[in-house]
Amino acid sequence: MPDTITETARLWLFDIDGTLVAPSDDQLNAWVATFREVFGLQTSPAAISSHLGQTFAQVVDAVVEAHEQTVFPPRLQQALDTYTRHVRNGLAARPVRLLPGARELLEFLKGQRDLVGVVTGNFPAEGEPKLHRVGLRDLLNVVVYADLAVPGRDGLVRRALDVARALGFPGGFADTVVVGDSVHDIASARRTGALAVAVCTGFTPRAALAAARPDLLVPDLPALLSLLRQPGARWAPSSSSA
Repeated sequence: MPDTITETARLWLFDIDGTLVAPSDDQLNAWVATFREVFGLQTSPAAISSHLGQTFAQVVDAVVEAHEQTVFPPRLQQALDTYTRHVRNGLAARPVRLLPGARELLEFLKGQRDLVGVVTGNFPAEGEPKLHRVGLRDLLNVVVYADLAVPGRDGLVRRALDVARALGFPGGFADTVVVGDSVHDIASARRTGALAVAVCTGFTPRAALAAARPDLLVPDLPALLSLLRQPGARWAPSSSSA
């Protein structure tokens, strides 16, 4: 993050899975079941996990094309319906768990008059139950879910900034911070000009996150909160990591 400490309001955009809530094997299992039922592919969680953090269509394209198949629009919608069904069954059996420090961090940022939001590859039918279950939904100023009309995660970040500006946020991408647990979160921040904070609480190994060169790499949200609470400072130097 920048060495210069400013009082400019920021827009903080968090991923959900692996960032605000604990990563779940149910999500990977839902992907495995979807590829088996819709495309007849036998895949493993390991073959899918590196693609998480992208939009639904990007994940489907990456895995299916690796098996030398083509994804046509009707099958993409079928895949989404199948995946959503499996995810909701998983959520009903094993509700998601809030990661340590998530609520405290969001409340701290709002106390600093920053805007907080979510940018996620989840669709509403997947994301809304998670956010309500862990009690974060009412803390969020901006919530942007994926849909099949947005081809990449960059578009979701841009959409979130548009929503924030409609709420009166005066800043731009340089005043936006993307917090996530995957290299795709970092890449989308880089491409839009936002700042990237990576947390080591998802499926992506720390070494892979470090190689993607985020502005800040922290082990978890309590570590990020600790940095932001340092006396007199809202920002840690760009060379810092915890």
